[in-house]
Amino acid sequence: MPVQTSADLTRAMVASPDLPATVTDSLLTAWATEPKRGTLISHLPRGFLQELVAAASTPEGLAALRAEVEAVPDRTITRHVHLLTRDPGRTVTLTTLAQSEVTADGYLPQLMDLNEAVLDDQNRATVSNSAEVTFGPLLPGPGTAVITVTHVAVTLAASDGSGRVVSVIELADRHDMRAGESVSIRAGALSCGVG
Repeated sequence: MPVQTSADLTRAMVASPDLPATVTDSLLTAWATEPKRGTLISHLPRGFLQELVAAASTPEGLAALRAEVEAVPDRTITRHVHLLTRDPGRTVTLTTLAQSEVTADGYLPQLMDLNEAVLDDQNRATVSNSAEVTFGPLLPGPGTAVITVTHVAVTLAASDGSGRVVSVIELADRHDMRAGESVSIRAGALSCGVG
């Protein structure tokens, strides 16, 4: 894959039509990236935080708040990187993503671990892949003579079965893959917005 800056790679954030899920995913991503109370609190509305303080100011309120917290199920999130052979469009979903994804023996979407969030030159919080991501090698078979990769997608999948496409990134230069070859994306080359 061509080496590019984070700004070159970040093309579009694909928003979920389900706003509560989008907000939840954003907060969970922020927590997973920077699991510190102060960082997460800065993403929450002041009125909501004041209600929590008020609830916790009496023994009865604190007990009720603790019960609500204990009732929240654990939810883990995994991130995957996908190689695409064409632009999936701005309304891409996890279901429609497969229509644009590489299909070849030896290819699978790969897990993506994240670095800590950083602020970009426009004061937006972004995260990037903390390790190199390697696909393949592709196995010989129908359709693997040459596969041209034009885009990369990043997806979230939660342990509760929900998920979404977070970002679709257009490569500045297309990359041809052939049977027997692997392709890698260097650490830090994929960048996505947080929150």
